[in-house]
This record gives sequence, structure tokens and C-alpha cells, in this order.
Amino acid sequence: MKNKILLNLATIALLSTQTFANNTEEIKLLKAQVNELQKYIEEVEENLESTETKILVDKIKLGLGMRVEANNFQTTYANGSHPLNKGTIYRTKLNINMKSKIANNLKFSGRLSSYKNWGDSNTDTNAGASMDSRQGRTPDSDSSLFVERAYLDWSLNTNSDYPMVLTVGRHPSSDGPSYQIKEGTTRKGTYDALAFDGATDGILFTSNLDKALPGTTSLRIGYAIPNNGSTYNDNMKDTKVRVLFIDKTCEKISYKHLFQFYTVKSKDLVANPDLETEDKNVGDLDISGAMFEINDISGFDLFAHYSYSIAKPNGELVDLGTLGSQGLLTSTQGDTEEKSGHAIWLGAKYNMNKVWSIGAEYNKGSKNWFSYTLSPNDSINKLATRGTAIELYISKKINKHANVRLGYIDIDYDYTGSGNWIGEPEKITSALGTDNIKEKTNLYLTLNVLF
Repeated sequence: MKNKILLNLATIALLSTQTFANNTEEIKLLKAQVNELQKYIEEVEENLESTETKILVDKIKLGLGMRVEANNFQTTYANGSHPLNKGTIYRTKLNINMKSKIANNLKFSGRLSSYKNWGDSNTDTNAGASMDSRQGRTPDSDSSLFVERAYLDWSLNTNSDYPMVLTVGRHPSSDGPSYQIKEGTTRKGTYDALAFDGATDGILFTSNLDKALPGTTSLRIGYAIPNNGSTYNDNMKDTKVRVLFIDKTCEKISYKHLFQFYTVKSKDLVANPDLETEDKNVGDLDISGAMFEINDISGFDLFAHYSYSIAKPNGELVDLGTLGSQGLLTSTQGDTEEKSGHAIWLGAKYNMNKVWSIGAEYNKGSKNWFSYTLSPNDSINKLATRGTAIELYISKKINKHANVRLGYIDIDYDYTGSGNWIGEPEKITSALGTDNIKEKTNLYLTLNVLF
């Protein structure tokens, strides 16, 4: 700004000399000097702007993630009828990724996210604070940016045989293994996607145990608060989650691979945050399991997951109006009997060449299966299915930063309430009419860009 003012003053002073100058050549010379001065100042300003930008980029490195998708959902009710087909639903998911090395032992990572239905700008609380894990991850009618991730990695005792990292903030609890195989990306999250997929605030300790055990072994212990119920209801406790993960690789396996063993224990689950003052804590839920994935075996990427869930209702029910009174996987007042469930998730992708790949995934959940996939990577929450889900896809790599995928998901529900921890699951029969969905499909086309 200062340079521009000086330029303007110089220009006025020089041009004013025209009144007194009698020589045309002198006037031309003065004008040429003004033009040269203007070019010089513009070059200085460009260099200053470039320097300021470089300083900012050196402090915070930005990355882009963008997904544009077209979904065609088809639904079949329990009695075999079909609702009105609404046609193809278009959506855009935007991630602005941030990284900064604050010091040698302190790093920052963040992600701002927006997930929007095309042509929809009505106010909607679907991804609001009441369902905190959904912020920026559930398709919404609001194009606002949400803080999906914002955490610090603090490296402790780096010179020790067992170095530790403290991760604190809104940590990487979404997009975990093995979603990256279908997406054609590197692993982007910590938690097994069959057990937990969503944004959450907490603290995580990671310790490297390579010195004690052969291969690569990481132990993670964490604490999180996925729902702060006491902020809107004085009679409720906050939901608290404690996690333990062990990531393991073996020296004898020459291919890139990962074993993971985990247990996730949650206490004081809330029934429904949207109820606010009428809401209650309805019990506890534990999920334990194991997974294995391996890459590039004769062109194949393979994975297998198994999870086991135990719901522990506390006997409390919440009035849900027309849905009646419901508790944690129960509809009976005073019911404190444990409800166990389980699920498997299998997948294979064949890389035909450096451009094309095809894949298939299969998952099946039992009657009382429940996972924390409230804001999943896919648009249909297939991993929460109490029944059977099959997905087929073909993917084309556009370049190292982008790919396009055409896929089809078919879910056959055996029991009601998939993806919901409230209410006792019922066997789906034709007698349920249009009150419950028996089958849901999604034919989708997705463009993914990561840069």
C-alpha cells in the first residue's frame, strides 16, 4: 500500500511538470520513467506476496480431498412394495487437509469437511452438534465447513527403546482400515472401520514395541467423548469410550500387511440426543475384534474383519412417541440382560493393471449386532447391517491424484434397526408392511480426488 501511494505521488509530481516543460522529448522521457518506476514497484509487490505465501505454506501444508458422487437408491419394504423412486441423488464431499510441523516433537493435523446434497440449502440439524460424530461426514443440506479432525501429535521420550506419541484433540477415528483398499488410497484412520467410523474428541497414547516383539508392533490406548449429554440435560452422564488397539506386522510375511486387535468399551450411551431434556442414559456397549489385510499378492489386495458386540442395557426406556418406549436393544422396562451380536467383513480387489481394478466386498451381521458406524464412509452404512450386504465395483485410475469408481451395493436386512442401538430388533417379515425396509440397493458413480 505504501509503495502504491509513493507511486501515485511520483506520478502526480512528474506529470505536473508538463505545465512548465516546453520540450516534448522531455515530457516523453518523464512518462517513460514513470512507467519504469511503476513496473519496478509491481515486481517488488509480487515478490513480497510470494514471500508471504511461502512463509504461510511453510507453516501449514494444505491438501485437498474431494468426492463427487451420484447415488441411485432403490428400496423394498417388508411386504414387497416399493416407495416412490426419487431418482439419482448427487452429492459433493470436500476435505481441506492441514499439516504443520510445530517442532521436532510436535505436529498438528487437521481436516475441515463439508458434505452437501446438490441443490439443497435448507437448514437441517442432521449433522449438528447433537450428533457430534456426524459433523462433516453425513450428507447435509448445509454447505458449512465442519472441523472433522484437529489434533496434535506430541512425541515423548523419542530416545527411548519404547517411544510414545500423545495424540490429543479431534482425533483420526474415521476412514479406518480397510476402506482404503476400495478407495485406492493409503490408510487414513486408526480404528477398524467395522467397529467405529466417525469423528470424535479424545486422547490417544501410542507406543512402539518393536524392541520387545519381532516385527512392527504398536499399542494404542485411548479415551474419547462421542456425546456430551450433560451439556443439554443435567440428569445425564456424558458417554465415555475407552479403546485399546494393537497393530502388528510379521517379519516372515514379505508382503505389505496389517494385523489389528482391538476392544472398544463405551459407558452411559444416550438414547437419542435429539430428545434433549427427555433423553436418558440407556446402558453400556463393548465391541472387540480382529482384522487382517494384505496387499499385492499376484495383483490382489485382501482383507478380513470380525467383530463381537455386547450391549448391556440398564433397564431405562425412552419415550419415542409413535415408536413407543425403547432402551438399549430392548423394549422392556427393567431389562438388564446382555445382548450379544457379531459381524464379519470380507473383501478382495484385483488390480488388473496400473489403471483398472475390480473388487468385491461382503459383510454379514447378526440380530443384535451394533457398531459405532453412525457416520460411515459409504452412503448406505452397509457395515451396520443386521443381515447380508454385497458390494461390487470397478475402478479406473485417472492419474496419481484421482480415480473414478462405479459400484453396486445390495443389502438384505434380516432384522429391524440396523445402525441403531435403540429398540429390540425384530425379524423382518411381510407382516411389518411398509414400516421397515427389507432390501436396499445403491448403484453409484464416484469421482475421488486427493491432492
